[in-house]
Amino acid sequence: MSQSGNSFGRVVSGILKSIAAFTRRVGDSLDTVIDFAYARVFGLPFIVLGYRQTGKTTLLEWLRHDSELLEQFAPEPTAAGGDAVPAFTTRMSADGGGMRLRPRRDVGGEYSMWDTDWVELFYETRPRGIIFLVDHENAYQHKDALNFVLQMLDDEPLARRYVKMFTLLVNKEDLWCDETNVDALLDNFRNEIRRLKSQSERLGYEYRIYHTSLKTGVGVREAMIEFFDAIRPRSRIPGDGQGNQ
Repeated sequence: MSQSGNSFGRVVSGILKSIAAFTRRVGDSLDTVIDFAYARVFGLPFIVLGYRQTGKTTLLEWLRHDSELLEQFAPEPTAAGGDAVPAFTTRMSADGGGMRLRPRRDVGGEYSMWDTDWVELFYETRPRGIIFLVDHENAYQHKDALNFVLQMLDDEPLARRYVKMFTLLVNKEDLWCDETNVDALLDNFRNEIRRLKSQSERLGYEYRIYHTSLKTGVGVREAMIEFFDAIRPRSRIPGDGQGNQ
């Protein structure tokens, strides 16, 4: 091919690449706008998982009522199939604004519920974020449950597509703070945390670890504000009130 032919080919190739890049930018912008509008109307989809009696129902109650203290809240273990949770508005955001949340269901933590209720909730919700709770007891069961969720993320690419944040809460600090510390507790999960870190880099989500007490409120608000700020879509509409362009 002549030099002029090569030049013409490069020009055409450059034009096609520019058109493709422009089309992708337009598509991404449209997806973001639709995502933002959907979240504002229907709520941010997220799920709360963890082994039995780690505080899943209590956390949803804490969020729903924007409570500081839940010392008197003592729910019964969640039965198979879980309980429906309607969308609600909370003020768990850095700017203090209202944010609509959509958890869909509160599910139990028994082993028999993992590959039924948990997987179904994951598919049903297609969450933007996952909150996983552990505590100071039953370390082996917590490890198994956490590994199950990490494997679920690996195995279900369609359901994990929108996941932006995985938050691990070491809960019930009010019960273990006098006898141990969070570093010692997390040492039980060192392999799982390495797996979480590796998976987050590979799949492109963020992760955070906090120690909390849902009974006294220690650490919960900070953890939830960062979680929901991480998973909410950012509108590209000028003047949307979010400070984004």
